[in-house]
Amino acid sequence: MPDTMIARCTHWRLGQVFVLCALLLLVGCATAQQTPDDIATLSCIEKLQLADIQVIGSDVRNASVAKVEEYPFLRANRNSVLMGQQVGAALDRDDEVLASELFADWVTQMRVLDRTARKSEMRNLSVKPVVTVSEQEACANSLAGALETDDFAQLSDAVFVPDDYLDFQRVSGLYPLTAFPAYFGYEAWKRDNLQTFTLSEDDLQESSDWLIYAPSGAGAKPANIRAVNISQDQFGRLLPTAAELEALAQQYAPRLRIDTRSDSDLIGLPTLQSRHARSEVDLSKPVMFYRLSHTYFGGEWVPQLVYSVWFPERPKVGFLDILAGHLDALIWRVTLTRDGAPIMADSIHGCGCYHMFFPTSGVKRLHAPEDDDIRETAETPAGFLEAETLAQPVLWIDDTSHYLLAVTQADTQGERSSAIPVVLQPEESLTSLPLADGTGYASLYDNDGFIPGTDRLERFILWPMGIERPGAMRQWGHHATAFVGRRHFDDPLMLGRYFGFPAPD
Repeated sequence: MPDTMIARCTHWRLGQVFVLCALLLLVGCATAQQTPDDIATLSCIEKLQLADIQVIGSDVRNASVAKVEEYPFLRANRNSVLMGQQVGAALDRDDEVLASELFADWVTQMRVLDRTARKSEMRNLSVKPVVTVSEQEACANSLAGALETDDFAQLSDAVFVPDDYLDFQRVSGLYPLTAFPAYFGYEAWKRDNLQTFTLSEDDLQESSDWLIYAPSGAGAKPANIRAVNISQDQFGRLLPTAAELEALAQQYAPRLRIDTRSDSDLIGLPTLQSRHARSEVDLSKPVMFYRLSHTYFGGEWVPQLVYSVWFPERPKVGFLDILAGHLDALIWRVTLTRDGAPIMADSIHGCGCYHMFFPTSGVKRLHAPEDDDIRETAETPAGFLEAETLAQPVLWIDDTSHYLLAVTQADTQGERSSAIPVVLQPEESLTSLPLADGTGYASLYDNDGFIPGTDRLERFILWPMGIERPGAMRQWGHHATAFVGRRHFDDPLMLGRYFGFPAPD
């Protein structure tokens, strides 16, 4: 079977590929009947292709990363694309030593993405893998290890991450015209909901009764990343062990103050009763999820810690509440220097909506093209905050809508005594949850990176903006954050479009 036929199945949004993938599944059904001896005779590429066909046929694809055409042992995210461009720049400068080192770490980054996604896919299968996990890992490592800088041109052409905006929807929805009502609607939302960031902490405290959550172990002094000697690659990206990452996550984890009027305002652990069952949130287990990312800011790769909490729902307010629906999530991200000092934070909801920025006084706001037209730009409702505030923040969260109302600095001693303890857990665990009925594991997300059953009525109004299923909860790597304009939460160049370091005196 030609390698390119399998690889093309990765372009999930192209309608014609559904036919191609269906044909591949028919072929795969016959191939899957091969004996272990037959499989042993296959090449490494063929073994990985066979494993991928089983993933496709079983509907367990991990959509957080993109397949790399003709390289079934690699997967890519938006960071991979920029890293590849930096490898190319080193080659153009004839810096062969640096280019070779960067190329090796670039391949390793994509190999790690594939390994992580493949691990959840294999675990979520309801049947035994046709190719063992150890065989897949050995083959993938062998193929990745054989790549050299001479392969750069072909590989860089294959590293591609699809845009999360659907241009055909914008064209058919007359986007140049329909963008104006969306713009005015967003401006009205800002007027109605961002005034709380001007309130004092005393005024906030008196405005409601708040449930306080604090991650267990949070409150330690933020570490100097260089001093604790976390490994880095040639790009300067952190490569912490699981224990080192957990320690970092504990140090920068936000506290929460949530205006709690009903169970819909409690946070918990997303669960699945059975395969294909609707997800639920176990409120007896308050959990905050974390992940490590990186962005390119100030001319270097710097770390980001991303946190998320999950609510059972956004309940209805009125009969035609287009924003209400099953599950809700708030995401908080802090961007650090290589020494561990906060540069800025930003926040979205699980749908990618309500993107707000919280820069520190150590950066300046740059003029962006979006500032001069109707496209959504970087909203900074709290102005510029002190780095100490973002190192140990308190997030004030509204009831029902779960909007972020304010960001203040934690009083760690006072809050710890009255806070509900929250367990920190790697966000990766959501891609392979144990089923309560004991039949195995399944992902919280579907093959396209959405959480089933979380669609909102707003999708019928906002579809001309080109975002697929607006309002639905979605997986990391699929958070388009601007209805008017084009912006991705995981774009490594996004923050640098709006902020930068002041020029030295």
